[in-house]
Amino acid sequence: MYPSEDILEAARSIRPFLAEQLEAEAAARVDLQLADLLARANAGETVDNLILELLAETDSTREWMFAFLQKQALPESTRESTKGFNPLPGQGSAIAAPKYVCPEGDYIWYRPRVGVEPPLCPTHNVPLV
Repeated sequence: MYPSEDILEAARSIRPFLAEQLEAEAAARVDLQLADLLARANAGETVDNLILELLAETDSTREWMFAFLQKQALPESTRESTKGFNPLPGQGSAIAAPKYVCPEGDYIWYRPRVGVEPPLCPTHNVPLV
């Protein structure tokens, strides 16, 4: 259905948004499970279906995952609000947000705007690169 690398990319990318998608306790549980599944994937194990099953448990994470896999980009629901913003007239184009990753390969974070410093990886407590 979806390539393995796309599923892994989506799993890494949703981690910073779990707190917005789920209640605090559920978000922490899912984050730990994703970290474990991603570590297993880095060790060569096939975990695609397990990731999809985990994120399909709730409507919000299932919809987020589906939207990410369809567009290969962060879903609109997780991008910063543009309320009150009136774009200039004419054709506009999307600007890519800088992407930061954990050196261990299990966490992805996109800078929402200039001046926001990347956090540490919640699994390994190392700076994102």
